[in-house]
Amino acid sequence: MATNNSNAQSNDHLELIIGIPEEWKNFRQRHGRFLERFQNLEAALNTAFVRIIEKPNNLLDRIIFLSGRLCAEEFNEIYLLCGNGYGVAALKLVRGMYERTVTARYLSTHPEEAENFLDFHWVSQRKLMKAIDETFGPEPLSQEKKEEVEQKFQAVRERFTVTDCKECETTRLNYTWSKLDFVSMAKKAGEVGELIVPGYYLPMKEIHSTIDAIFTRLDSEAKGLMFDGGPQRKRADDAMITAHNLILNNLELQKDYFKLTSLEEPLAKCLEDFMAIWSSSAATA
Repeated sequence: MATNNSNAQSNDHLELIIGIPEEWKNFRQRHGRFLERFQNLEAALNTAFVRIIEKPNNLLDRIIFLSGRLCAEEFNEIYLLCGNGYGVAALKLVRGMYERTVTARYLSTHPEEAENFLDFHWVSQRKLMKAIDETFGPEPLSQEKKEEVEQKFQAVRERFTVTDCKECETTRLNYTWSKLDFVSMAKKAGEVGELIVPGYYLPMKEIHSTIDAIFTRLDSEAKGLMFDGGPQRKRADDAMITAHNLILNNLELQKDYFKLTSLEEPLAKCLEDFMAIWSSSAATA
């Protein structure tokens, strides 16, 4: 956050500016083609998501539409961070956007698993309830709420129980809604699986408490130990390319799944734009 004295005669008034003007200027220089063609992407996003589905036919309709809408919001957040040089923060959001895209793609071809995706909510809620009890005691949650969560959890528990040890014949609750691990799911999700490295593995280093997260923020040119607090432009560019790719994948899913003929032309323009922007863009950090 920068401060600017807008009154030369007095220090009584300070205008607060959210953002880094110098970084926005640099971003514009690096990605002029993206900014020139952004209106085409905006038009496609509005066609896909600025609408009301009055009577969604089933649970999967809701999941596909709302997951895509969340990805659209995350794309805007990534854009904002990249424009201000916060490449590492942007990569962290890319990870969530990638997981949402893979999940929606996978469920679109495995609709029988949509109910599991929804009902795992009660497994997560029970874990949260237990954590609240252990941390704050029994007071924050009403007994009625606890009984509701427990009842819902018990109703779905069997579906999320997996074998812990074959020899001992012990079981445990699965850590996620699917019996597939995420990487295996990504491989079954179509072309988006090819983005597993920039969308999943590389952002993972920044999200978790790892030594890699520390290494990536050290000033390699310093003679001693020094944290590099400057803009992360190269990582911002990497995040933008991946996020742009993912949002187009989401738009294509919306078009195909909901048979949105109105999205065909805007999406075709966006796909042409993507190739023109990133094949010739000299993304210099």
